[in-house]
Amino acid sequence: NNTSDCVDDSDDDSIDYNNIIKSLRGDFTFGLHSDRSLLGLWRFSTRQRKQRVFFENAAKHFDGRYGKEATTLHSINDDISDKYEWSKLFKDPTRPLVVDAGSGMGVSLLGLATAASEATHEEEIQIDWNECNFIGVDLSRLGIRFARGVSKRWELDNLKFVVDPAEECIERLVSYPGPIKLAMIQFPTPYRYTEDREDVEASVAQGYNAQLPEDSESGCFMVTEKLLHLIQEVLSRKEDGKLLVQSNCEDVAVRMKNIAETRAGFQSVEFTNSVTSLDAVTQRAQRWVANGGDRAIGKSFSSLPLLPMVGRTETEVACSLDGKAVHRCLFVPRD
Repeated sequence: NNTSDCVDDSDDDSIDYNNIIKSLRGDFTFGLHSDRSLLGLWRFSTRQRKQRVFFENAAKHFDGRYGKEATTLHSINDDISDKYEWSKLFKDPTRPLVVDAGSGMGVSLLGLATAASEATHEEEIQIDWNECNFIGVDLSRLGIRFARGVSKRWELDNLKFVVDPAEECIERLVSYPGPIKLAMIQFPTPYRYTEDREDVEASVAQGYNAQLPEDSESGCFMVTEKLLHLIQEVLSRKEDGKLLVQSNCEDVAVRMKNIAETRAGFQSVEFTNSVTSLDAVTQRAQRWVANGGDRAIGKSFSSLPLLPMVGRTETEVACSLDGKAVHRCLFVPRD
């Protein structure tokens, strides 16, 4: 109530505080997973340096000056030997596992780990979230520290976050004792959209996308063919495992789908509520369409969210509020 009183006394007329006051005083819906909180997190996270690109560029510079052998002396994590001892991570490591590769600030897993048996629009993901363990992996120490802090405060002993390359984490899942129900790749930092090398140099010179990976093949973009192969191998060894992929960039979503289907051993799940038409709202999407790029349309793309509301990421909420499309695919290992 004290917080709502302060908001009520505000002289700032640029923001409509009625919904905030209502949620604080009445229905108590204001929290980490409310739209305004997630939008704030999205604005904060988009201002941060993309650490994967930073590390890659730093490594290249270091290799050039001191030799490649020097970069192998220290891992990103010094405690890598016991980081994936499942009996130490979880009270019951035989429970089904949900993994988020590139978990960012961790809000999706934080929501799912506290979710009741909340219904989703589609029947393709039927998981009893209350019976699962959850693990998120990301290279951003800032994001992982935030996620760990919230998880500790909420006393979620079935949820863990690690700082690691996604490929390293997925490789370790082979030893997980229980089934792996769902792997998620949600809104990976996109690569720069450019048609040729001159376009790349021009965009960087003008300050556009300077902190994004140069292209999808440079190795800086998280979703590599190797990563998708590793996920496919892990899910193939476990029962009923699925891969959820989401992006707010149409060309990125189409590329990930194509690699998953043609080179990584996945097949797409078809949806009843599929995408039948799509407006190119962003400049990136307009350029993609103008250049004849394949559209994120058809039975392989879901027009409705596939996770419970509390499982939304900050990026998904920002897209929803801004009227921008989210491109969603679900995969299973090919028989």
